[in-house]
Amino acid sequence: MDFKAKQQIIESIAREVDDLHPLLQSFLGKLDGIVRAEYTHGTQEKGADFVLTRFDAALESFHHIGVVVKKGKINNDITDISRQIEECGLPRLIGGGKEKVRLSEIWVINTSTISSNAKEKIYDNFTKQRIEFIDGEALTKLVDKHASFFWHQIPSPIGDYLSEVSRRLVHLEKESGLLGNVSDSEFYIEPDIQEIAKIAYVKNKRPTKAKLVNLSEDVLRHNVSVLEGEMGFGKSKTARRLCQYFCVPDRYNQLKVVPIYYSFRQYHEKKYELRNFLEEFVGAALNGNSDSTIKILLILDGIDEAATNGTWKTTLRKLITEAKEDQRLHLLFTSRPLRILDEDVDIYNGVRRLLLRPLSISKVIKFVEHACKSISVPRRIYEDLQRSDLFKQLPQSPIAAALLSSLIAQNSNDLPSNLTELYSKSIDYMLGRWDVQKGVAPEKEYQAAERVSLEIADFMLSNQLIWMSYPEAKEMVESWHRKRNTGVDLTSLLERVFNKSGIFLIDEGSNTISFRHRSFGEYLYARAMRSTNKNFDSELAFKPYWIECNFFYIGLLADCPQLLEDLFAKKLTSEAEEWMKILALPDYVLAGYQTEYSIVENNLYRLFLEAAELYQKIRRGETRTKLRELPEMHLLWFFQRIIRHCYNYDFLARAIDSTILKIDAELEDKNNRLYALFFASCFAAQLDNASGFEYIVKNYSADEIPLPISIAIKIETDAKKDFSKLPLLKTHEKRLRKLLSPSEHEGAIKQREQALINNQVADLFERPLRTREDTKK
Repeated sequence: MDFKAKQQIIESIAREVDDLHPLLQSFLGKLDGIVRAEYTHGTQEKGADFVLTRFDAALESFHHIGVVVKKGKINNDITDISRQIEECGLPRLIGGGKEKVRLSEIWVINTSTISSNAKEKIYDNFTKQRIEFIDGEALTKLVDKHASFFWHQIPSPIGDYLSEVSRRLVHLEKESGLLGNVSDSEFYIEPDIQEIAKIAYVKNKRPTKAKLVNLSEDVLRHNVSVLEGEMGFGKSKTARRLCQYFCVPDRYNQLKVVPIYYSFRQYHEKKYELRNFLEEFVGAALNGNSDSTIKILLILDGIDEAATNGTWKTTLRKLITEAKEDQRLHLLFTSRPLRILDEDVDIYNGVRRLLLRPLSISKVIKFVEHACKSISVPRRIYEDLQRSDLFKQLPQSPIAAALLSSLIAQNSNDLPSNLTELYSKSIDYMLGRWDVQKGVAPEKEYQAAERVSLEIADFMLSNQLIWMSYPEAKEMVESWHRKRNTGVDLTSLLERVFNKSGIFLIDEGSNTISFRHRSFGEYLYARAMRSTNKNFDSELAFKPYWIECNFFYIGLLADCPQLLEDLFAKKLTSEAEEWMKILALPDYVLAGYQTEYSIVENNLYRLFLEAAELYQKIRRGETRTKLRELPEMHLLWFFQRIIRHCYNYDFLARAIDSTILKIDAELEDKNNRLYALFFASCFAAQLDNASGFEYIVKNYSADEIPLPISIAIKIETDAKKDFSKLPLLKTHEKRLRKLLSPSEHEGAIKQREQALINNQVADLFERPLRTREDTKK
């Protein structure tokens, strides 16, 4: 739309109070120097429709401007305007009646032209007052700059809200950027997002592959969605970009969606009620709007950041229940994977589950290539990287790609080989190691910056803080500095830690600091533990909040045989920690990759036995879990999905054979042993190794293998063509078919027997475990 067309839209405004006033209200407070804009139109206005408060930087004082608003042309008849200007000379109360002021300046705003004759008359009549005229052309320029949503015919309150949310998110994106120009929007890699299927073992069907989804479309099809992703996979960035997507004016006109982006932890800690929360955030934008098609998308980021005690579950349940009852509301949570969402059927029932997939190798390479070109790294460097094993060893996540790109930019000859090393080198450079090597910063400053950063991380993580007061953090640095004679300039140290490093994010609005990425704090906490020789607290080894800290700590040790031995052997009494042991120990083993591999080969089997024991306890109803709401085949699928996801490391492949043999050598109940063998076989299958399934069907008869496992092996075999060609697995399929179709009897006896088998299979797939008496045996 050209400027002339925009000016015509301004001139065509027909309703002064209903249309023009809300438009002005949306941007007058955003003009340079204006610190407050009060809408004063009404019977007590004393001539001014608005009163603006402007700060004079030269004199460090405030003065006040009265705004007289008119629609249409202003020609010779200035009677009404003169009356309003005259009334503007009267003293008035502003700020809710708390401040008495006089107006030192008058702005006359109208939507069309102001004749020269009218201007002269007004100047002559009010020689003692400063008066500025803003005609239709000048007003159009202001709207173009500060309220461009108006050209899209969006109601001003909504347009102003969308504009403000977009502005805030752009600022947040800039502040949250990890690596300066490398984190620019043009480097953003659109992630692949897939649905998390609740059911995968389906009777008489092959398992279907998870489908990719379009997040912006998918969230509007469901009342409640949860987007899960591992550390550094870009959950918050994806959520922010989704919110920005719906802030585009044309998109609002098309979809009628008003987005809100907020922290789940803040929502939880402030003890909001959903109705009050929505009123506070979008009430002003939606009040008086009769459009029943408007939808609200509430994005609450970081469930896991609030998961420090049990009370957050109540908040989560209540939110989901309330959202399901409000058809205009769509709710999206983000989180690192949480077991609670799988365990509590009453939470996830009816909730859309989505997963941020790892970046493909090609996308990681594309990111690094783009970054290297931008910062003029020789092409040879990233071509060599593409052929190296580095990309396969590092997590396929945006943060890993970004950190790697930054390292290449600073020192292409010092590349990491695993995640802990990537963080170690990245944090070193962020704290000034590269500046030291270039000779532009003293070694002492780097060492001091490292030490105080570790102290802040220790304090925040120990107290489970997501943010802390900036003055308090600053005082911690100053106190550390006062007690030592380091020879480091305090001002330079503060600048290095809080501004130059990029580790911390300062929120000027709340005067708080937080880690620019949560994983920075987790790594620094582990580094603080290591540097102060703190003993590893085994009681925290499998508590969700501490998992990543423990991962980095083990990664810093790298060679820690006794610690890993102790973790494998640790007996747990909490069901939640039993889960976390099964889920987290593979990561711990990978972190301690320099440990003798015999530790893995001699101990990995324990996890599968413990998984089998937990499975049986759930199956028999001996735990507090609500997974008994699932049919048995769905529970079995759930367990194997977790095993596949958490044990999918080539590093563990060498341990497959020894693990299977050790499981089978255990003096366990045969049933438990077979479930453990099945879970280990699924781990092997994820690494394209069928030896586990072959071992089971070779060493156990069809009558010995529990029917759920026999059926699951058949489904797994059908799903993988290479497995279905193996003779042993072909034989198993024939045995299973024979087992499910008895032929020894004739007539009615055979029919009754077949009906019993069919009912048994149907129960496995369709009947919740809690309703089946046979599961208690």
